[in-house]
Amino acid sequence: MLTALLLAVTIDHMRIAAADRLIERDDEVAAYIEAQFNTLVLYDIEDGLPKSEERIAYETSFARGHGLSILLGKPTEAQAPLLPGRRRAVVNVAPDDEIRARLRLWESYGSDVIIGVFFVHDDVFLLQTSVERQRHLYALSHETVPALPVLAIIGEFGFDATAADVDRYFDPAAFDHLLVLMYPLNVGHVTGVTLDSARSADPDSDMRGYVRRYMARMREKFISRLHPGQLAILVVQAFAYDVETVGHVPRPPDIMIEATLGNDLLHSIPGQELNHAVAYFLWDGSRGGMFGLWQRGDWMTVAESVNRLEELRGRRVGINP
Repeated sequence: MLTALLLAVTIDHMRIAAADRLIERDDEVAAYIEAQFNTLVLYDIEDGLPKSEERIAYETSFARGHGLSILLGKPTEAQAPLLPGRRRAVVNVAPDDEIRARLRLWESYGSDVIIGVFFVHDDVFLLQTSVERQRHLYALSHETVPALPVLAIIGEFGFDATAADVDRYFDPAAFDHLLVLMYPLNVGHVTGVTLDSARSADPDSDMRGYVRRYMARMREKFISRLHPGQLAILVVQAFAYDVETVGHVPRPPDIMIEATLGNDLLHSIPGQELNHAVAYFLWDGSRGGMFGLWQRGDWMTVAESVNRLEELRGRRVGINP
């Protein structure tokens, strides 16, 4: 029964809330599963160091025991210091042999629960990770653990990318699926729009307008270029920093609009019609100075509602308006 459940969780049906740690406390994992999340993000790093073999064994066993799949984040890069007026550049730090060894280690313990791998934590346009580096990393993964699809990451910093920038940072032939970050209240300003729900006369309309505009551009520049079978997974903003003003903290309607309208627009793109994946960033404030779904019961209620809707859609259950 458990094996059948795990096999049923594929990328096109994963529902995930990213965290910097294993969600393992009894009350948290119960809430996670009750909210219809079925996949965990796990990183191959802990306290700045690669996870021990014992920890990898524990985390993969924990996921298996709770009927949860794993999306594996493999850190390979370091960010250079952020200089005024410049984006973060990436410094390559992980040797190929180390990447191969770590991927094989995770696969040896979690081949039945790991459904995909990604290599960078942020928008490649923000990090300025060259397409040559991405091709190298993705090919390395495909050669080492061929059963695991590789996911690339783009977001708002690609919104105004020139044709030259797209060629420099985006190659759909190199990866299997695409994570599309949408953080309108956090970095939406880089798209030329600054949202502030506290000052707006109609914040719902503002958010709907942002999502429509954002998805139209992502479709035009990136999603329309995906190959048959490649999925785009929209990752919506379910976080804020402790120092944020109220107008920049997502309201429950913001998260609902991002998730429902965003995914409806995604489903309207040829090739994405049966894509029922839903993703949120972030689960909790483990990285410090932030809060997410676990700290906001009203956000969690929204996420659960969306997840249940997507579960029905994924089972092709008819829904009356």
